[in-house]
Amino acid sequence: MKYRHGLVLGKFYPPHLGHLHLIKESKKRCEHLTVIISSISKELIPGSLRFEWLKKLNKDEQVEIIWIQDENPQYPEEHPDFWQIWNRSIQRVLNSPIDVVFTSENYGEPLAETLNTQHECIDLLRHQFPISATQIRKAPLAYWDFLPDLIKPFFLKRIVITGPESVGKSTLVKNLADYFHTSYVSEFAREYLDKQGRYVIASDIIEIGRGHLLSEKEGSIRADKFLFIDTDHLTTKIYSEHYFSYCPEWIKTRAQILKYDHSLMLDIDVPWIEDPQRDLGAFREEMKETFIKEMNWANRSFTMISGSFEERLDKAKRIIQEIAELPMNPVYFSQEQIHLRNV
Repeated sequence: MKYRHGLVLGKFYPPHLGHLHLIKESKKRCEHLTVIISSISKELIPGSLRFEWLKKLNKDEQVEIIWIQDENPQYPEEHPDFWQIWNRSIQRVLNSPIDVVFTSENYGEPLAETLNTQHECIDLLRHQFPISATQIRKAPLAYWDFLPDLIKPFFLKRIVITGPESVGKSTLVKNLADYFHTSYVSEFAREYLDKQGRYVIASDIIEIGRGHLLSEKEGSIRADKFLFIDTDHLTTKIYSEHYFSYCPEWIKTRAQILKYDHSLMLDIDVPWIEDPQRDLGAFREEMKETFIKEMNWANRSFTMISGSFEERLDKAKRIIQEIAELPMNPVYFSQEQIHLRNV
């Protein structure tokens, strides 16, 4: 016999496969399931984004997703009326009485008692999905396989490979992607201009910027833990100002504000190689200084990489392995960054 109406309550900060298992198993046990996502303003992943994720991850018409934004205490020791505060918040949004609360947490029993209903615990010891949202926030790449594919692009470590002409950017990007078993974003400007069969003109700049963003978006869907990016909008700004003495505001804004986990700037201590799309061989030192100045203008974190091509690859690997251990980057969840990355 199924329950009529069940409840799952959580922060889903972020949603992971353990959460989805809880929702799936809970739905099997009741005719209608209400899933309440709660958030408070100080959390690093906005509640609005988690709410949208959860709706996209649950297509069952008998599962209702509700978002509450009450600035409630998060632990019983924070307030003597903790359970009654939560009772009021939950009862306010429910459309009908609940018959059961489903949790994978120790708080399930006192919550059910507060709501005057039953409690069913599902996989309390996390045998099927040994994961917590806290673990993911602290080390997302270590728990990558517990993230739903939908939200993985937000937890990628995005690394830009940058620098003047003919310093081995394309080669390093490909080698890093191969070593770390992931995808990469090639230099869109080169591909675009090769198709045009000519040098860059002023009207190309916006098209190059939009094409780069689209390539980054597509690459992030395919990527596994890391996304290596050959140049970025800061590079487009540099060359736009060099060739045309101006840069469109659309490009300049993204050059300054779009964020990445780190940039590797390749030094000019390798031979310059002739290429139809290159014409600044005599200005390598000048362009290097321009790149450094612009990186500082955009407040980018970067490491200068020099030496032979083999030495550059080894140095880059070491830096990226350190980045792999970092917590999630909260900047990627901001509405500003999401907006700037949309094309």
